[in-house]
Amino acid sequence: MQLEVNEEIVARKANGTDIDKAIRGLATYGDDSFAILTMFENSFIQTVYAADGFGLEYKKDDDLFGCYDDLNEDDVIKAFVYYLDRDERLKTEFTWEPVEY
Repeated sequence: MQLEVNEEIVARKANGTDIDKAIRGLATYGDDSFAILTMFENSFIQTVYAADGFGLEYKKDDDLFGCYDDLNEDDVIKAFVYYLDRDERLKTEFTWEPVEY
């Protein structure tokens, strides 16, 4: 899976260490910095950083879901690693709502 930070590819075959470094580094870029982990063209997980927390979304095919819990770096890293590992806990440990787009 490919990992991008602010539209720059940081890992073509991302692993947990890449994810940890990318997410923990978002604050250095300031508000609205983002990371995306892409599985396929229409399947990805993404986060956006703001001083008051993180936003989190994932897309599978035509379905987009958002998590509006209070999220910190560790939560986002966990979600990205679950996505990387195709771990079903991504769907059960976070509260997801459909997003209209």
